[in-house]
Amino acid sequence: MIRAAIAASLALALAACATTGDAAPAHPEARAYSATAVATADVDAALARASANGKRVLLVLGANWCHDSRALAGWLETPRFAALTAQSYEVVFIDVGVPQTGEGRNLDIAKRFGLEDVPGTPALLVLTADGRAVNLDTAASWRNAASRSEDAIFAELAALAPPQTAAASGDAAAITLHIAGDDAGCRFAVSPDGPWHSRIVELPDIDKGLRFEVRGSSQTPWRCVAAAMYELQKTGASVGFVSDPAN
Repeated sequence: MIRAAIAASLALALAACATTGDAAPAHPEARAYSATAVATADVDAALARASANGKRVLLVLGANWCHDSRALAGWLETPRFAALTAQSYEVVFIDVGVPQTGEGRNLDIAKRFGLEDVPGTPALLVLTADGRAVNLDTAASWRNAASRSEDAIFAELAALAPPQTAAASGDAAAITLHIAGDDAGCRFAVSPDGPWHSRIVELPDIDKGLRFEVRGSSQTPWRCVAAAMYELQKTGASVGFVSDPAN
């Protein structure tokens, strides 16, 4: 009876991963978490680089045993995500062991940046170059990463990225890309009054490698934001993300 209770408790704790299985996944996977890495030194080095290049630091706190951790790491290694992180983030993978069962490690790093509890894996912290976490409200919500769509993950990371600096994007002023969307599809314009286009490639001068800032609001479908970021990057444009201050 006691053994059964312990097994049930362990299964419940590990469910916060949310999964541990090794069945063939419907998404990429990567075992990017090293138990032997000097995590604090890696984080400090990433913050120093971010201070010099205007990026943010993306701390991925997970473990190789965790299916959801491997899924998130796998997505980050694909060309689409690599383009985003190369432009906007210094990425650090941190092995946190099994915090669900009290066998965690490197949890002091999470606390250092304001995340007091890591109830499951993975967790994800986005830091400014001075070490301020910008997503504490959602940092611990990534333990279902394997169940999230590619577009949903991409859109959230794009939203957390910093506006691109002149050093990274050239001296030209950014063009604001406005996005709208509904069940009928996504629409894009470089003016809030239009003209609106259903495809990014229809925008004027889109092939000239310009600098864009993607502007969305609380009503903008994330799939449209993700589509805009991806298609702009494919054209060679430099892309940043800003949310609408009115929403």
